[in-house]
Amino acid sequence: MAYDIIAQEMRRPTVFKDESALFPDYVPTNLVHREAQLKSLGRIFRVTLESPGTVSQKVTLVGDVGVGKTAVAKRFGSTVESLAKERGLNLKYVHVNCYKDRTLFLVVRKVAQQLIPGLPERGFSAQELFGTIWDTLEGENAHLLLALDEIDFLVANEKDAPLYFLTRVADEYIGKPQRLSLILITRNLDFVSDLDRSVQSTLLHNIVRFERYTSDQLYDIIKMRSMESIKEGAVSEDVLSMIAEIAAPRGDARYALELLWRSGKYADAEGSNKILPEHVRKAQSDVLQFPINIIMDLPLHERLFLLSVAKALKKSKSAYVTMGEVESIYRLVCETRSIEPRKHTQFWEYLQNLKNLGVLQTKISGSGFKGKTTLIGLMNVPAEALESALSGGI
Repeated sequence: MAYDIIAQEMRRPTVFKDESALFPDYVPTNLVHREAQLKSLGRIFRVTLESPGTVSQKVTLVGDVGVGKTAVAKRFGSTVESLAKERGLNLKYVHVNCYKDRTLFLVVRKVAQQLIPGLPERGFSAQELFGTIWDTLEGENAHLLLALDEIDFLVANEKDAPLYFLTRVADEYIGKPQRLSLILITRNLDFVSDLDRSVQSTLLHNIVRFERYTSDQLYDIIKMRSMESIKEGAVSEDVLSMIAEIAAPRGDARYALELLWRSGKYADAEGSNKILPEHVRKAQSDVLQFPINIIMDLPLHERLFLLSVAKALKKSKSAYVTMGEVESIYRLVCETRSIEPRKHTQFWEYLQNLKNLGVLQTKISGSGFKGKTTLIGLMNVPAEALESALSGGI
């Protein structure tokens, strides 16, 4: 019975020809409206290809959610690998997302997994493991371009020690070729103020900024992506314009692409051979303007904390709740799931991480509250939808 239901559903007509082209991890060959940023990276890293080993380049990509930072870094990395190969240069690009790998050891381990398959990971410190990586680069006369995405999480977890190590590692190999260059990716530069001054100077030397997309730019992006993902004639210019206008206040291409994908799913569910404005309205009403996979990949107690925020907001029917309200619900949520709750002091770490991720916002209380207290609210994620997603995933 289940087989027949699933098989029949998968045989139904669809408006998609390749829906994976709308997914967050997809990196298109042509990154429209990010030509200036690609050119900037080309100028900065030109010396890496023309005079390999003479300098270690560092650049910081800065911009809001969904403005193309990750896509540009990945496309530049794969392209510069190819250009290096044409010149007979062995250059390897590795991309690490620091919201998943939040310690220097985890970052170095991810690099080792890609550069030295089969290397035993246990029994090494981060510094020892990196030493092995460096020896491999030396042995192969290779160079590493390392991108650290969501760098805020690494800094929040381990302060400036990882960046100090990575920006100064070549000092240990005086007289030898420079083999490590860095691309750091962040939403803002707030984290830099707490770093060692020498690290600050290094990170602020090359900055490439990404502005939010305009409505016209969003239209161009989803128009081009629709040509890869949607069947010809299944989506009109009016529908694409509608999606671009909805996403324009945020300037977020990721949100626009999510709307297009979900609208297509509504069209499929209704047996329509076209994506209609009503499908877009339905998508807008339930789409999470934040990739749910990122939320579901958070550590357990950060998910429990976020679930508690959603429950507290839903219960209070207000825009903000206090830390005390969240903590009370958190302990109840832990109790009902037979999970040992964490201490109050760790809540501030969870709160900061979730703020850095762009899912929570805070403000200091005003009139109506006794004294000053921190108020917590959700950013662009419906409390009911978030509660539903997290309740089923814990």
